[in-house]
Amino acid sequence: MWMLAFFPDAFLAWIINTILIVGVVGFAASFFFGYVVRWLPAIAPYHLLIQVVSIVLLVSGVYFKGGYSVEMAWRERVAELEAKVAIAEQKSKEVNEKIVTVYKDRVKVVKETQIVVQEKIKTVEVKIDSQCKITDETADILNQAATGKK
Repeated sequence: MWMLAFFPDAFLAWIINTILIVGVVGFAASFFFGYVVRWLPAIAPYHLLIQVVSIVLLVSGVYFKGGYSVEMAWRERVAELEAKVAIAEQKSKEVNEKIVTVYKDRVKVVKETQIVVQEKIKTVEVKIDSQCKITDETADILNQAATGKK
């Protein structure tokens, strides 16, 4: 059945409808018009064969028509879901762009805070003595940098 995917949908529909129509016509001709067919001497010996082939074509045509209809319904559903996925991907790209913008803004704020803290430390470095002891003011500046306060 997977090989049928290589044929165009219209061609498959045409084949299935042809099988179904031939089955219906043969069924009607062999059962309802059987007395007319028996009058034709060339077809009379094949009356039973025509009935059996017509029934087989009718049943297989109905079966294929149902399978084809289900396949088309699934393909339509897949197309709808693919459209929804495409919309979701587009929204995802937009949200990702917003996230990147927010991230860049936060990095910029952190860099600015870092520069401010470095400048404050440079002004207080004179107060740091040779024994590497820091003053309370320097500790406050570093604490403010850690909490993000300017």
